[in-house]
Formats: sequence, structure tokens, C-alpha cells
Amino acid sequence: MQDYRLVVVIGLTAAALLLEIIVHWHLGIAEVYSHFFYIPIVLAAVWYGTRGVSVAILLGTVLLLVTYLTGGEIDNDAILRVLMLISVALVIGTVSGYMRREHERMVDEVTDAAIQSGIKGRTGTGSIAEVRSRIASFAGVKRLKEQGDVAGLIRALRNRDMAVQYDAVEALGELADPAATGALVSALTGDRYSGIRWKAAEALGKIGAPAVPSLIAVLDNPDEGVRWKAAIALGEIGDERGIAPLIGLLSDPDRFVRSRAAFALGLIGSPAIPALSEAWREAPSEVRRGIVTALAKMGDPAATKALINLFADSADDMRQDIVIALSSQKDQSFDLLVKALSGSEPRMRQGAAMALAAMGRSEALEPLRNACEPADPQTRAVFESAIRELRSRKEPGAAPGDTGRP
Repeated sequence: MQDYRLVVVIGLTAAALLLEIIVHWHLGIAEVYSHFFYIPIVLAAVWYGTRGVSVAILLGTVLLLVTYLTGGEIDNDAILRVLMLISVALVIGTVSGYMRREHERMVDEVTDAAIQSGIKGRTGTGSIAEVRSRIASFAGVKRLKEQGDVAGLIRALRNRDMAVQYDAVEALGELADPAATGALVSALTGDRYSGIRWKAAEALGKIGAPAVPSLIAVLDNPDEGVRWKAAIALGEIGDERGIAPLIGLLSDPDRFVRSRAAFALGLIGSPAIPALSEAWREAPSEVRRGIVTALAKMGDPAATKALINLFADSADDMRQDIVIALSSQKDQSFDLLVKALSGSEPRMRQGAAMALAAMGRSEALEPLRNACEPADPQTRAVFESAIRELRSRKEPGAAPGDTGRP
């Protein structure tokens, strides 16, 4: 566009110079033709501001030169015409520059107002029409949310502006209307922007129970991002229908999906404990680690008891994971483990003793000694083994068979 303007100004200026030579110099007419000079002068001033004065100076200089060559002197009339040319260029150029600066100031003010109103970013072109259009889109989304217009917000999801789509998804989540479930699932599985997919999953989580079937349906989506986002949404909803599918997701080929499935089960909490304990029996090691993670995240006494039971049934490679999980719960797990030493179930008592030994806390010695007497022979043997292990850590020189009892 700038090149086009320059070509026009140069072309018209050249034409004006040609007229000066032909009409004034050769034909001796010095009156009407000079009005043609105003065309390139005005265009140059409008397009280039006060820089357009240079065109007026060029044409005025040529006019004075030709006047001198044809008449032998420069009369006042010629000087007056040149001054008029320069004055017109100066006035128009000044006004044009002021209008251009005002335009840019308006763009900045409107854009800043848009940012303060929630627009995620600035427009790149500086077009006031574009900025106003974008603000209108955001204002429309805000109005639709205030009116509770779910259908209108769903239509806004098709807006070309990613930020408008984002706000529309966020608004649908705040309204939490089940009617938006289908559109939000489409955004979760089909949008190319990760931020919008995540916001769609979050919105589905806010809708709650009505969205559970749709979220379960996308857990086998080929996109791992869709799978883990759906898993988190199910965890936030906390509906028991999501437990079995999430346990299935613990064997997902993607490691991050597995970790998010465990996290989601932890969010569901105690309702998931029976299913997790049941799944443990036939689960491979990778899934068992997910189960341990899920139970550890619950921070629930029932989950701690489940971990103690799992400890007793675990191979050595899994016991370390369970001990780490129990240790992460600090005093809560320690107190429950001590209490479990005097429980009624031998398996839990034995698991508690082994876990306390693995945790290596010497405070467990006294409770273990006190629990030895009423224990059955097998449980007593486990307790004595735990005591020996703890004593060997506390007193490296202790004899392997020393249980610390007189």
C-alpha cells in the first residue's frame, strides 16, 4: 500500500512538472495550469503528513525557476502562488499527522480497555475496527453468560478468535448446564488448542454427574491429552461410576495418563477403596503402583488401613512403594500402624509390623514389644523380626537374634 501511494505521488508530481515546462515555459500561460499542482501536494500531505511539504517546495521551486527564465524576473504573483502551495501542504500535513496520532491513541486506549476487560492478548494489526470487533465478541460472551444463554455460548465456541472460544468454554463451565455437555465434549476431543481442551474438561467437571457418561466414553480417545483431562474431570466429579473406568486407565500405555488416573481415584476418595483393593489381586506391577498412589493421595484412615493390608500381600518390590506412601502420611499412618498392631486380623497386624520395620522409626519398638505376648505364633514371629530389624538400625552392634526382651 505504501509503495502504491509513493508511485501515485511521484507520477502526479512528474505530470505537474511536465505541465510547467509545456504550458508555462513554452506556451507562456502562467495562471490556470498551476492549480494542478495541488493534486500531488494534497495527496502527499494526506498520506505522509508534513513530509508532503517537500513536494510543494519542489514544485514551487520549479515554478519560480520557469517564471524567471520566461520573464527575466520573479514577480510577486509567482512568489504568492508558491507560498500558497507550501501553506496548503503544511496545513493538510499537520492535520493529517494529528489525525493519525489520534487514531493510534484510540487503538491503544481501546486495546488497553479490552485487556482490562479480560481479552487475552492484543491485536496485531492496529485496526480500530478489528479491536472493536474483538471487544464486541468478548462483551457478547459476557452478556450471554449473564443471561444464562447456553445456546448462544455454544455458538460462540465456533468464533474464529481462540480467546473468545476460551471465554465461552469458561462461561459454560460456570453455568454448569448439562445441555452444554455435548458441545464441551466436542471441544475436549476436537479443538486444536490445549488450553481450550483443558478448560472444556474443567467445565465438564463442574457440570458433574450428567457429564460422567460422556467423560467415560472419551477415556479411550487416541489422544493421551484427552484421556488424562477426562480422568481429572471424573475425579473432580467424584461419581462412583468413574471408578472402574479409571482403574482400567491405570494400565494405559502413557505414563502421564496412568499417573493422572491414580490422582483422579485419589480425588474420588473412600468410595474407590473397595474397588482398588479388589483390583490389586490380579493387577500387574504398574497398575499396583497406581493403586498405591491413589490410596496415598486420599489421606483417609480407611485408605491407610487398605495400604497396610496390601503391604502384607505384596512382594518385596511393591513393599517399598507402600512404605513410601505410608511415610508420606507422616504421623497419621504411624499412629494407625501402631494401632493396627493390636487389631483382630492377623494379616493386618503382620502388615503393620513389617511396615513399621521398613519405615525404620525406633518409636515403634515399644509398641511392637507390647504386642508380642498376645500374638499367635506366626504373628509373634513377624513382630520379633520387625523388632530385630529396628534394633539393628538403632544399635548396629545388636545381635541378629536379639529382640530386646529380657
